[in-house]
This record gives sequence, C-alpha cells and structure tokens, in this order.
Amino acid sequence: MSARTIFVERHKELRSRMGLLVAAFLTASGSFAGTIINTNLPAGDIIVNIGGTTDGAAAYSGTNQNFWYQPFNTGGDLLEVTLAPGTYTFRILDETDAASLFPLLTSAQLGEMGGGAWTFNTPWSTDYMVFDSSAATNPEEPQLFSGAINRSGTTFSSASAAYNAAISGGYYDQIVTNGGRYTGTVVNQYTISSTETLIFAVPDYYLADNAGIESVLISGVSSVSAPEPGTSGLLMVGIAGLALLRRRFSLQAVRRGR
Repeated sequence: MSARTIFVERHKELRSRMGLLVAAFLTASGSFAGTIINTNLPAGDIIVNIGGTTDGAAAYSGTNQNFWYQPFNTGGDLLEVTLAPGTYTFRILDETDAASLFPLLTSAQLGEMGGGAWTFNTPWSTDYMVFDSSAATNPEEPQLFSGAINRSGTTFSSASAAYNAAISGGYYDQIVTNGGRYTGTVVNQYTISSTETLIFAVPDYYLADNAGIESVLISGVSSVSAPEPGTSGLLMVGIAGLALLRRRFSLQAVRRGR
C-alpha cells in the first residue's frame, strides 16, 4: 500500500468519528490569497489554504528561525479560523488527495488549493505556522504551534516533491507545540479548551518572490459539550426519586418507633 493510500485511508477512518461544530471566516484578496473551504465537507472538517504570497509573519528569532512573530496578510485581512472547544488534527493535503477524500468538493474549490507546498524564491517547503489571534496585536507572542515541519531543514525542487516527502516521512499530520518549530514537542492532535481564533501563515517575512498555496485540513476528533437535556432530566428525576424514598423510609422508621 502506498504512502498516499495510507494517508487517504487513515483520514477516512478518522472522519467517521467526527461531529464537531466548527465556525470559520475569512476575508482576503489576491491571485494567491489565502482562502477557507468549509462547505461540501463532512461536519467538523475545514480546509485552510495559506497563500505563499499573502500570509506571512514579519519577524523571527532563534536558531534556524525557530520562532515567528507578527502574522500579517498583504491585503490587510488575516487568514483566521475560529474553532469551538475540542480536540483537532491538522494535516496538509494537495488538490489530488482532497478530490479523493472529499468527492463533493467543486472544481472551483479544488482550484483554490495548491500542490501541497509553497516556495520562497526557489526551494519548496511544507512548513506552516499557527498563531493565536492575540499575536496580531502582541509583537512578542510567537506561534502557538507549527505544522508539517521537516526537522532536517530539507527543501525540495517542486511542490509535489515537498508534499510527497511529507507523506512518506510521516510529518504531514504532525504539529510542533510548546516551543520552537525545531525544538518543541511533536504531536498529532491539539486540544482547545475554549473558543479560539487561530491565524495561519507561512514562516516568511518577504513574500514578493514566493509562490504556491499550503492547504491544511482541520478535522475534529472530539468536542467538549454539555449533557443532553434528556440526560440531565433523567438525572434530576433519579435524584428526586432517591430523596423521596429516603423520606419515606425515615417516616416509616419514626412510626415504628411510636
């Protein structure tokens, strides 16, 4: 079984367990502007298309640009997604795999996607950054996590080469949390405890010589929800019933004692 087939089959198995409410919004412009796809997908799935020429970060620090700051969009509107509380996976995918996973996607929607990577000048890479919305106004706040990181720093000659390397290397669905993109903790899921707005960008401050679109699939694994009304009602009835029985037994004991 090929690496790409494994990728597709693993996602089909995962999305059968989904049922997460996801809210998303985007306003952006430009020929390679970032976009968001949230229709013609299973509930809980969303595709974020990060524009290599429009969605970047203005500053970095650390060895090998480990931390990034100040996400921006060249059109002025950040590429943002608001997620409900729950646990999510983040994985890159190209137009071909998207068409296979989600046959209801239209040709126009698939056209918003790229070849699974972006390029700065010449080399192609799959790296992307995710910031909390507060990073838009706090210049000292680094990325919340990064994704699809090739930790060797290797770049590739084409989008397909970079994407296929991520699939075969197993980092297409990895994210790096709790630190820099090369020094943090590698995980496959991220849990959000309260509604949170995320900003997506590529790790680059000069976008004029860039190209390509990095598409990230967000999938809900579980959600944080309150008990259903019916369940809560049954619980209250049970508690009331126990209280009534206790009172009845107490009255019987009193009467026997007379």
